[in-house]
Formats: sequence, C-alpha cells, structure tokens
Amino acid sequence: MLKDNPNKIWVVAKPFQANNPEYTQYNEVEEALSDFDDWTDDTETIAGCEVLYRGVTLMQSFKGNVSGGLCEQIHPDCSVRKKLPNSEEILSCEKCVTRLMLDHVE
Repeated sequence: MLKDNPNKIWVVAKPFQANNPEYTQYNEVEEALSDFDDWTDDTETIAGCEVLYRGVTLMQSFKGNVSGGLCEQIHPDCSVRKKLPNSEEILSCEKCVTRLMLDHVE
C-alpha cells in the first residue's frame, strides 16, 4: 500500500482491538496532522498513531503521548510537541514536518 503511493503522506492508526492498523493517505500535511492529532487524542480506541512519508516515521504517538520519530530526533527540545494532542498547537507542526519531508527524507 505504501509502496503504491510513496509521495503521499500516510497516517497509520493502530486500534487497541484490531489486528491490522488503519492506513490513510493524504496530499496535504495540514490534513494529515489534523487527523494524527484527532487519533492521538482518542486514547479510548487508538493505541498509537504515526505520520509516515516514504517509509520514514515523522511523528508518532502512543497512548496519547507524542514522541519519537524524525521530529524528535531533529528537534528534541520542541515545546509544541509536549502540548500535543491539541488541535490548535498541531498547526504549528505543519511547517516543521514539511521541512523534514524536504530536507531529511527525499
């Protein structure tokens, strides 16, 4: 699935009760991050979530906590990531994630 559309942004949600994660592809970073934030906030049914681009994890969450991925490797002291999930704060991540896609993944 990811191999078929490598230039798309993917958000992978891993539900607690399902064996298979749910893959959703996006053309826009803002839309992908919005859904990532929503699924990260859904700690009742979603165990974890990732934002992927070309097979690289840009951001990830587990049980409502955002950490790891290329985002944390490049910016370990990011003040925004500590405030997530938050539908207003996630908008601040768009510029950074876009730069990660251009600088470190391609």
